[in-house]
Amino acid sequence: MPPRPLLGLIPVVMVFFQIQAAMPLHLVHHLRMPEAAYGLLFTLNTLMVILIEVPLNTATAHWPHRVSLSLGAFLIGLGFGGMALAAGYLGVALTVVVWTFGEMIFLPAATAYVADISPPGRRGQYMGLFTLAFSVAFTIGPWLGAAAMERFGPAVLWTGAFGLGCLTAAMMGRVGASDADPARRTEDEG
Repeated sequence: MPPRPLLGLIPVVMVFFQIQAAMPLHLVHHLRMPEAAYGLLFTLNTLMVILIEVPLNTATAHWPHRVSLSLGAFLIGLGFGGMALAAGYLGVALTVVVWTFGEMIFLPAATAYVADISPPGRRGQYMGLFTLAFSVAFTIGPWLGAAAMERFGPAVLWTGAFGLGCLTAAMMGRVGASDADPARRTEDEG
C-alpha cells in the first residue's frame, strides 16, 4: 500500500503545473500582458533555479522532511495564490520569485523524502508511485485550473491554488522521521 504522504503531494503539484495553462492564459487574457511576458517570467524562474537551487539545497539539506516539504508547499501555494492580487508585471514577477523558492525547496525534498521512506527492496516501487503522483497532477492540474478560471474567474482559481498549497503544507507538516525506514536510518548513521 502506498504511503499517504505520496497522495498529499498531488494538490500542490497540481498548483505548480498551473504554469502550463492557467498562468499564461491569465497573463494574456486577464492582465492583458503580451505573450512574451510569460516567456520572460519563465526565464526568471529558470535563472533562479540555475543560480540559487544548489546553494539553497545545500543550506536546507539538514532540515527535517516535514519542514522542507511544508515550507516548499506553502511557498508554491502563496506564489500562485498571489496571482489573485498581482496586477502588473512586477507583481506577477514577485509571485514567480515566491513560487520558484517553493519549487526549489519542495521538489528536491519530496524526492529525498520518498527515497528515505521506501524500504530498501521497494525503492523502485515507491519512486514509481512518486512519479505516478506527479503524472496525475500534470494530467489533471492544467485542465482543472483552466476550467476553473473560465467558469469561476481568476480570483477563485488563485485563491484555490493558495488553499491547495496550504492543504499540502499541513499534510506534509505531519510527516516525520518515524516515516523513514528504520533499517535505512541505521545504514545512514553507521
